[in-house]
Amino acid sequence: MNILNLSGKNLSHWLKSILVSVTVLLTGCSCLSTPVSKPSQTLHVSVSELSQYWIVKDGVLDWSMLFQDQIITGDFTAKFTINSQGEIQLMDLMQISASFKADELQLEIFSRQSFIATKDNYSSQAVSVTARVMLN
Repeated sequence: MNILNLSGKNLSHWLKSILVSVTVLLTGCSCLSTPVSKPSQTLHVSVSELSQYWIVKDGVLDWSMLFQDQIITGDFTAKFTINSQGEIQLMDLMQISASFKADELQLEIFSRQSFIATKDNYSSQAVSVTARVMLN
């Protein structure tokens, strides 16, 4: 049976080795806890990926705000950005096959809907989305 003899110089050397190892370990761990800075770039995501970053505050986007008092059928493409505060910006409607025209006031009212960052989107990453909306 071997018993480690840690007396005198051996003990001092052994303690120094342990202290150096612990210091290196703690320094490495402290680097891991440094917060990640917010990305300045807007990330383009698909409609299905959007829920990984943001959820609609009231549950679902209300597209009917774009065509109040109009009976509409057809479809269109909407491109918009959700900024880091969960606000809709840069709304653009394209490829409209319906007989409606959204004015600036309707776009502004629609843009009042807000989003909440998901738990995984701790940096509140801004995203842009292109969605095809079908009305019937």
